[in-house]
Amino acid sequence: MGYTNDTAKNEILEASKRVFQRWGFKKTTMDDIARESGKAKSSLYYYFKSKDDIIDALLDREFESIIQKARENALQQQTAKEMLKKYIVESIVAMKNEITQYTIIWDEIKRDQNLITKLRDKFQSVEEQYIEEILHIGFKNKEFSFISAQELTTAAKAITGMIHALELYLLLENDDIKQVDIAARFITNGI
Repeated sequence: MGYTNDTAKNEILEASKRVFQRWGFKKTTMDDIARESGKAKSSLYYYFKSKDDIIDALLDREFESIIQKARENALQQQTAKEMLKKYIVESIVAMKNEITQYTIIWDEIKRDQNLITKLRDKFQSVEEQYIEEILHIGFKNKEFSFISAQELTTAAKAITGMIHALELYLLLENDDIKQVDIAARFITNGI
């Protein structure tokens, strides 16, 4: 049975996830990933230039899944304020939970904050679109009377920036998830 490119690539990513969780990023080699995936090392290099490319692709996939799921769950809420709070809390908590799966490499990631920033920058415009979508709903329903229609894009960028700052604080400096809910309430309800 032949594999499609996406299937083989996903198998490599799943295998690399298991190996990274077991040994950490620095100790893991392409040989380890090849062995875990049951593929020849040359197959890995067909899809990925390096171990760095694999971790980038793995984190991209995980992060994309987190924000998409957070959006879907947010849009199921009754009000735009509830949607915004749900999006903020769910995306941050899901990211925190995902990171706990990578406890061995988390210290390495903490030392390289550029990796987190690069990942965030890659998805910033998508997140801004999701937030703006919620703000449009709230504006239309007159929940957000403190901003004008012309300010919705700017407000989405500001909220996304606050989410990113909160994530960095909670993910890098603090382990208290309760603070996520409190911060989300402040953002959605005001001080």
